[in-house]
Amino acid sequence: MKMRILASAALLALTGCQTALPQSVADSQRPPSSTVRHENVDALRGVIKPGNFLRAEISSVVPLKPQEQTYAYCTRTTERSNPDWSYIGFTLKHNMIVGVKKNELRCHDRRLRYYDFPELRKMKY
Repeated sequence: MKMRILASAALLALTGCQTALPQSVADSQRPPSSTVRHENVDALRGVIKPGNFLRAEISSVVPLKPQEQTYAYCTRTTERSNPDWSYIGFTLKHNMIVGVKKNELRCHDRRLRYYDFPELRKMKY
């Protein structure tokens, strides 16, 4: 519940502009863990309409400030009503979602690897 409230509040908050990923960050990306995938779905449940996605993908996790245990990843989806990708960027600190930004610039970086995200496509209320 706490994670859902944080995600809802974060979706409404505006954060500062982010630049594209530095090369060192792009080189150190790793696939999202099962925990990251499930926490993402839990955080978005009740915030977005489930069952409406044609495609859903989740990016690699990249370090933003590894010394502070701050990492980032993105999701991108297409919906029945909009075939273009929609992006959401997430910031994790100590394995908790602390920031969410729609259409995050770093999510568009071509070096960022994306993976199929069936857990989000199949999400239920």
